[in-house]
Amino acid sequence: MSTRCTVIAYFYAKPEKRRELQAILEDFVAQTRKESGCINYHLHQSDKNPDVFVFYENWATRKDWEVHNQQPFLKGFLDKKTDYLTRDIEVESYRMLSEDDLRP
Repeated sequence: MSTRCTVIAYFYAKPEKRRELQAILEDFVAQTRKESGCINYHLHQSDKNPDVFVFYENWATRKDWEVHNQQPFLKGFLDKKTDYLTRDIEVESYRMLSEDDLRP
């Protein structure tokens, strides 16, 4: 079994703050992809509701994800999240049961 940690996080934007939030989240991508243990970090937007953003993240270990959560840029956002969000961020973490399917 892999030690990898997969995280899915949902952000529900206030409609009037959607573009501003998207820019902030896109900056998260640029910074996070440089972090140790970050395998991938992808930002998505719902086709049904453009106010919903989702991060799909894979970390080498749970500890790497925990270190990521202490980054100043994340902590700074969390201090002002109510300015941008209609409700709290929903975060679920998973452990990978299958092996990677590395296709050429």
